[in-house]
Amino acid sequence: MLSNHPEEFRYLILALQRQGSRQLNNLYSQLNLTNSQAEAIEIVGNYGPMSTKEVGNYLICESGSPSRLLSTLAEKGISRTAQSTTDKRTTLHALTPKGREILAQVSELKDSFHKELSSELSRASNLHPNNIFASFAYLLNDPYLKAAMHRRFPNVFDHL
Repeated sequence: MLSNHPEEFRYLILALQRQGSRQLNNLYSQLNLTNSQAEAIEIVGNYGPMSTKEVGNYLICESGSPSRLLSTLAEKGISRTAQSTTDKRTTLHALTPKGREILAQVSELKDSFHKELSSELSRASNLHPNNIFASFAYLLNDPYLKAAMHRRFPNVFDHL
């Protein structure tokens, strides 16, 4: 069952997204990366070499132009750039050997994160079958986001 208050549900989804993003940024900080940088490494590593525009077409975490993101990866020695042989205006991106090593580490951290998230999702759905709102509310455990949700929507956690 969904909440009778779509605004509560929308903000709950936003809070969960922010919580997950913060958790991933914390994990990837071990590699001196942000969540967006890790996503770009995965895209270039799995689909590259590819143009800046093509990378941008695959990005979900980072909106706008991926140029800054890709420049940062090149500065860190994770990727390298080359001019396209078919279109001199196009810059292609590929991972360096160091980038391939980091891609493996990113994948390990992401897999660990997904296993934990899967366990939490299973627990939430077992506690609140047929009530996605209550399941999502259960998943929100960041104290600051939870407090903000409670201040804005005082009854949001009454379902639990």
